Formats: sequence, C-alpha cells, structure tokens
Amino acid sequence: MARITTRALNRATLARQGLLEPFHGIGSDAAVSRLTSLQAQHPEWPPVALAARSADHATADLPSALERRTVVRSSLMRITIHVVTADDLWPMFTVCQPQRLNQWRLVTKADPHESDLGRRMTAAHAMAVDALRQSPRSSLELDRLMAAAVGPQATAITRPGWRAPNSQVVVRAAWRHFAAHVPLVHVPHSGEGYGRSRYALAETWLGTRAEPTIEEARRHVARRYLEAFGPASIDDLVAFVGRGPGGAGVWRRAVEALGDQLVTLTDESGATVYDLEAAPRPDEDIPAPPRLLARWDSLLLSHHPKRRGRVLDDGNRAAVFSRNADVLPTFLVDGRVAGTWGLDRDEKVVTITLRPLTRLDAGTCRALLDEAAGVATRLDPAAEPRVSIAT
Repeated sequence: MARITTRALNRATLARQGLLEPFHGIGSDAAVSRLTSLQAQHPEWPPVALAARSADHATADLPSALERRTVVRSSLMRITIHVVTADDLWPMFTVCQPQRLNQWRLVTKADPHESDLGRRMTAAHAMAVDALRQSPRSSLELDRLMAAAVGPQATAITRPGWRAPNSQVVVRAAWRHFAAHVPLVHVPHSGEGYGRSRYALAETWLGTRAEPTIEEARRHVARRYLEAFGPASIDDLVAFVGRGPGGAGVWRRAVEALGDQLVTLTDESGATVYDLEAAPRPDEDIPAPPRLLARWDSLLLSHHPKRRGRVLDDGNRAAVFSRNADVLPTFLVDGRVAGTWGLDRDEKVVTITLRPLTRLDAGTCRALLDEAAGVATRLDPAAEPRVSIAT
C-alpha cells in the first residue's frame, strides 16, 4: 500500500472542504452536497461554515437553500444536528436510526418495540403525526401530546443532569421514541436558535420518501463520507456516524463494498486509510491560505478524536474543545488550527475578532484579516465588515 503523510492528508481533506480553493458559482445546495454535512447544533453557525468555504454570496447563501428545501437541517449522525442535502437525508436517517433506538433502550430500560411501554409509545405516534400535518411543532409540544396518551410512565423517567450531576432531568421518552422512528426536519422560522427548533415530517416537507435498505444506506454514507473527509480510516468513519449495532465491522464491509472505486493507503502511524480513487489528493506542498472554521465545525469533528492531527496539534486541543463541551470557532494557518475567533452581528455590522494561539508574522496577519473580511461580507453583503486581531 502507498504511504500518505499527515500533511498530504491535510491537503486532501482541505481540498474537498473548499478550504484550499473555495467553492464558486455552484449554489449553496451544491456546496452542501460537496461537503456531505455541516455540523448544525446552533443554526446560526452552518451559514458561517459555508461562507468560509465559498467565494461568493450566492454559493454561501445557506438560508435560501433551506427555504427551497434542497437542503435540510435534521438530527442524524451521532444523534446530533446536521445540515445535509434532501437526497442524503434518507440514507443518513436509515443508518442512524439504530443509534436512536439504542439510546431509548438505555434511558428507559425498555425495548422500543416489544415492551409494553414501547408498544404504547408506538400507538401514540399517530397523534404526533396528525399534529405535524397541521403545522410545525416543538419537541416539547409533541412530547406532551404523546405523553398524555401514553400515561404517567412517559414523563416519570429521569436521568442525572450532565451539567449538574446531582440534579435530575425528565428524559422526555415519548419525544425520543417518536424521533427515533419518524424522519423529521427542523423548519426555518423567525426566532430559530439553539433549543428553539420546530419540526416537520420529512416526508411532508420534501414531498418524497426514500426507503433504502440498511446495506444500501451504509454504502451511500461511506462513499459520501470519503468524498468530503477522506482519506480516512474505518475508525474515522465510525466516529463520523456514531457507534451503533455492529460496530466497526458493518462499516468495514460498507467501505469494502465500494470495490474498485477505492484506493487503500497507509498513514504515518501505520494505520490503513481508505479513499475514493477519483477524489482529489493534491501535492502536500500546495499552499493552504488562511481560513476560518465555524463553531462546531465538521472539519474538527468528523474524524476519530485521536486522529484529528491532520488539522489540530495536540497542544492546541484544550483551546478548541472547551471544558463545557463546546467547540470554539477557529482559524487555519497553513492548513492547521492557529487560533480562535469571535463573531458579533447586528443589522449594520459584522464584527470578527481573531485570537491567535501563537505569534503570527505580518504577512499572515494581513491575509487573515482579508479572509475574515471576506467571510463577513459573504455572510451579509449589506453590512459593514469590521475585523481585528486581538493582542
């Protein structure tokens, strides 16, 4: 097997992520397709991630694509929220559903299908579906609606609060059961923000429904992952999707099923990494201009935690992954994380403040400021960009 250096892994992934040459003139839905997914717990940050990978406002205009419904925001990989294309939603939901069902088993200590509680939850789905056919609803509304039909067991289940271990929080078992079975999308709306989502049935929102087999869905997701984040190991792919039934074995078979589309490489640690033969693997010495990454950026979260060295030095991890489980917005210099940054927006001004982790030379600082100003302009062409480097 051919060997690939860490620097070459870096350049290959950056090329696919629009972080060497930004996407231009292809539309925001096509850009999302090339990226496979954008991490999206906080709905204000995926547009930033796309703006940092685009050369023009039309390509960076994620809100328009969400309104057109060519892309959607939904809870998928790792049971967290991503922006993906409408076509990718269905196979991604199929491969992620077992994780959700396992999560429900763990928190309720009951089988989602065969237990008495599981059967009553399933019967109550019809009430939630009928409500969503009338209008988008919040998860709390749907949980309360189903819980009223299921009975006290639906709201009696609690777990320790992860921020305050001595506290107890209600599991909201009815909502979790419903979301594990029914594909949903987050509906764009005024006032949308973290924890303020409203949901619609994916089938209604998109006007279509695909039902791939689990094997077809895994092959699709494996190929789409390598297109956007390769070259990568099986452990990287598992970290991207989230560990579920079958572990790494089912994903190894999915990758191997890609057959002659694959090329197999060995990285500097001796680990086997896979890639699509037709995917770009530029020369490792190609320049990598300064780029900004969003909060919770997919580039930092789509490989195994021990294999993020292609973009992040071990010494900088604590500055990026904070103690409260946040992942800060960062910027790249020569393709590697070199600092964090802050964003402030109002109707007239987009302010970006860069905070380097090490001393940067004058030329790099100028290039960073130019890149930050470009991101600010692509986010809002009508606003004044104000960029600075904190001292």
